[in-house]
Amino acid sequence: NEAVEQVAFADRILLNKTDLVDEAELAPIEARIKKINPSAEIFRCQQSNVDPTNLIGIKAFSLDKTLEMDPEFLDTEGEHEHDPTVSSTSTKFEGYLNTSKLDKWITEIIQTMGANLFRYKGVLAVAGMDQKFVFQGVGMLFSGGFTGSKWAPGETRECRFVFIGKHLDKDALLAGFDKCRCDLETRFKPGDKVLAKVGKGADGFFPGVILKVWDEGNPYRIELQDDEKTNVWGPVDEAIYVKAA
Repeated sequence: NEAVEQVAFADRILLNKTDLVDEAELAPIEARIKKINPSAEIFRCQQSNVDPTNLIGIKAFSLDKTLEMDPEFLDTEGEHEHDPTVSSTSTKFEGYLNTSKLDKWITEIIQTMGANLFRYKGVLAVAGMDQKFVFQGVGMLFSGGFTGSKWAPGETRECRFVFIGKHLDKDALLAGFDKCRCDLETRFKPGDKVLAKVGKGADGFFPGVILKVWDEGNPYRIELQDDEKTNVWGPVDEAIYVKAA
């Protein structure tokens, strides 16, 4: 229902007319709100009177808030104990994820599930990068990027996500996220001659040489064998992007 959706979306919640009820009545209401949206800050007020500094310029949808791999960031405890049509699903796996695959998958689910997505968020280990990658979205708005927080030496690199929404196809979400996995081991090594899918040449493939593996989250940096020696990335280690020459 609309009220549940608004609570799930919110970064700040105003609990108004609190002067008309007893403290004993307020606590259960706040607890129910927290079950729907554990991260939202609640402000008790009368006549909607709240300090504007608590509402304006708060940068609530900022990646700066998630610099650390905070277990509470992906905590889903209690999030399903409200409107029966609203639920959450989460998963994690040890290893690495390819951000090009993630972007493609997120685009697909926004197109197919966007109307039913309330919130989604995750902390990811991207192959070839020491920084943690954080993504989060609200409905059809998505943001993601590398943070200043790095994986510590010896820290298990893992990928986590949680989706909150209505009538979620949980199996499809879990399967889609799993398909974004990747291995550090690549098919080619620096110096190998390849054909890169760049939209020119036979069937869109052009000759090149692998310069580097895992460059800024991409499996390959490739030097094309053109006059300019153009450098391109091979975004996914699959033959539809990069194949043997």
